[in-house]
Amino acid sequence: MREWLLGQAAAGLIQKVDDTFVLDELGKTVLADEGSSVFFAAGAFTSLSGMDLADNVTEAFRTGLGFTYEEQGQARTLMTQRMTRASFDKLLIPEVLPLVEGLVAKLEKGARVADVGCGSGSAVVALAQAFPNSRFTGYDPSPTAIAIALEAGADLENAAFEQVGGESLPAGDGLDLVLALDCLHDMPRPDLALAAISKALADDGTLLIKDIKSSPDFEVNRKNPVLALQYGYSLTSCLPSGMSSEDGLGLGTLGFNPRVAKEMCAAAGLTTFKTHDIGDPTNLYHEVRR
Repeated sequence: MREWLLGQAAAGLIQKVDDTFVLDELGKTVLADEGSSVFFAAGAFTSLSGMDLADNVTEAFRTGLGFTYEEQGQARTLMTQRMTRASFDKLLIPEVLPLVEGLVAKLEKGARVADVGCGSGSAVVALAQAFPNSRFTGYDPSPTAIAIALEAGADLENAAFEQVGGESLPAGDGLDLVLALDCLHDMPRPDLALAAISKALADDGTLLIKDIKSSPDFEVNRKNPVLALQYGYSLTSCLPSGMSSEDGLGLGTLGFNPRVAKEMCAAAGLTTFKTHDIGDPTNLYHEVRR
């Protein structure tokens, strides 16, 4: 234990004061308390993969074909859950939803909502609890993620989950709101998912996209202090997922920038496009409709 503590102190993650090791309040927020802040980061490192991942990445280099999140196993799904869960309670509900005019009132009255690429269902559960008069359905192609989501939402009458990819979202459902939270850049065919979303939305429905804050200009992105880390994630998770089918577009972590997002939405018939930057260092939010 002492050797581990010394290593953490050497990395600057904790402080060594005489013979005592201290995790300060900021450190607790980022490393220990996953419910208190959107800046909780330790969840990103709770499932470090070994040689299997290295072998998969090597094979992807050789063949040009990636691998899905499902193929990375349950631990990867749980890691994503821990890394993102706080953002739904701390940002999405109190700060982002009110930016869309009339949306909170519609959700309070009763709306039909789909979460495409819902993963383990954290957003659906949080929203279903916050807006009991609305009906929420989460869609994800991963059976592992859907199993976790079904367990998490078992006590909620207004939450449901289906093992369905975004490109297969049921058409003509008249949805008031579709969420695509940090997932379109991971999809092999986000263009097909957006086309399906366009068909599923009600005439006055809204698509709310959360995706990585990035630019098509690499020199602009270089100002991002965690850019190298994001490329590491891309190489081991996001890009392989986006290349997991032979026709995959392979956008990668930073590939769904606002220019790409706007063009792809317009091609799907979603031509009203507004970007919200709430000061989140990692993500932008796009309000989209026909």
